[in-house]
Amino acid sequence: MEQTKVSLEFYSAFSVAMLMSASFFITGCVGLERSNDSGYAYRKNENAQVSIESDRRQFQREAARMELGEISSERALSDRQVLLRHEKQLEGKGEREQYYKAKPYLKNDSERVALLRLNSTTARDRYLSTKGIDGDQITHPPEIQALIEQNDIGAGMTRQAVKEAWGAPDDVEIAGNPMYGNEKWKYSEQVTSSDGYMTEKRTVVFESGLVVGWETR
Repeated sequence: MEQTKVSLEFYSAFSVAMLMSASFFITGCVGLERSNDSGYAYRKNENAQVSIESDRRQFQREAARMELGEISSERALSDRQVLLRHEKQLEGKGEREQYYKAKPYLKNDSERVALLRLNSTTARDRYLSTKGIDGDQITHPPEIQALIEQNDIGAGMTRQAVKEAWGAPDDVEIAGNPMYGNEKWKYSEQVTSSDGYMTEKRTVVFESGLVVGWETR
């Protein structure tokens, strides 16, 4: 009978010790900082990196959608995401000025990305020359040239084209850095009417150097 009592006390003590060890192990694991050489740490860091990359791509997609509008094709969204990524990688004032000066004259995002993928300003100058964008010598598309000849303007015209159609503005309002081409041009013209001469006010709005809207009153 005495032996049975001793055995029970032994197993009871042993069970308590095991429970304390298990509790310590679990608590330790929760607060344990994984070694960089641990497979667990690698998976944790890898998952965090995947999450960050996913968030970054989602942000870029939303930025592209804001620029293009809700009704846009998947291809257009994809091209704009790539363009935004390359624009952020421009280095130095010279690179940025070269690109943003030429940007309005390139027909689409694919041409802009092709320019930005070139690895020097000299190579980019050569590319622009092949597109008819060579300093101040700008070749306008036929539809834009037709508007200029009619002294008219339209969406997508560059600032140079508007100058050729309507002349230099009386006043220019610039939003942010002038390099990015977000501007509002104001004109005041004397025109004839049934009551004689009257002053016509014109306002042209540019985003990224291209006409996005205008108003006449």
